[in-house]
This record gives sequence, C-alpha cells and structure tokens, in this order.
Amino acid sequence: MNNTTNIQSLTANEILSNFFKGKGQFMRAAWKSNPKPAASFKDVVLEKRTTTIVRSGLEFQNLSSVKAGIEANERGEVQELPWGSWVFYPYLIKHNESYYCRLYPTDSIPTVRYFVNGDETPKDTFATYLTPSEAKKLTGEKEKPECFTIKMENVLSTEEVFEKCLIDMFS
Repeated sequence: MNNTTNIQSLTANEILSNFFKGKGQFMRAAWKSNPKPAASFKDVVLEKRTTTIVRSGLEFQNLSSVKAGIEANERGEVQELPWGSWVFYPYLIKHNESYYCRLYPTDSIPTVRYFVNGDETPKDTFATYLTPSEAKKLTGEKEKPECFTIKMENVLSTEEVFEKCLIDMFS
C-alpha cells in the first residue's frame, strides 16, 4: 500500500524558477508530508499540508541569530551540511538521489490542514491515526528552527509575496 497522496506537486522547473529568483526573497510556499500511520491504520493515507511565508537564498552563517550564538559561545562555528551536498548554493541540496529546498521561517503563522484518505479532518482526529510518539509531535510546542528543508517532490506551490502584493494592488 502506498501511503502518499496523488496531489500534484510543482515540477522541478517551476520550483527552481520561483525559489532562485533572488537571495533572501520572501515567498508563500505550500508543501505536504505523508506521515506514516500507526500499524493498526496501515492502509490509511495521511497527509499534512502546510502553507506559510518563508525566505529562500539566505546564507546560514549570516543569520543574526547564528552570529549572536557564536559570539556568546552558545554554539560552535558553522559547519558543512550534516547530510547531502549543495547542488545550487544556498538553495538546493541533493541527498540519496532526492533534492531538497533549504528555506528559512519568518514570523508568519503557518496554515496547516490535515487529510485522512483525501478528506480534510480536524487535527485531533488526524492525530488518532498516528503512533503515540508522532501524535505527541503534533501537540507539543516546537522551537522555530533557523532553517529547514523540504523535499522538492513535496512542494505544492510557491509564490513571490512582493509580486502577489503588486498584482493584488493593481487588479
């Protein structure tokens, strides 16, 4: 049983043209993940879709939080990637024949939608299909990461925020 959905992701060319427009650009991005259900729900297809404002093309070592952490001896110097290798620095990483976009969170609050076998469902119901440890991750407080990666095949849409604002203003 395949536990992924058939929702159409962007093509590699669409992703590349949107992510690589400029360093530090703000964009609205949407992506999906297909968490593995608990063993008793092995034939259930779960999907979590997230939409938020992110930035791309930043250099990790130039983040003010990273510089401050190094200066305060709260972290070590910036190292090489812990996995994968850069294909197009600082945007795209390749690992085990898959490609990942490196993104940076903003203060935007993400919109998250949950689906069970293609039907939208409340977060609490969705959590009942997960293992206890995975369900706990849904409800626990998470510290905002300095950066994160999304597998390119899971990117559903991207849209340059500034461009959209101009279109909305003059439409």
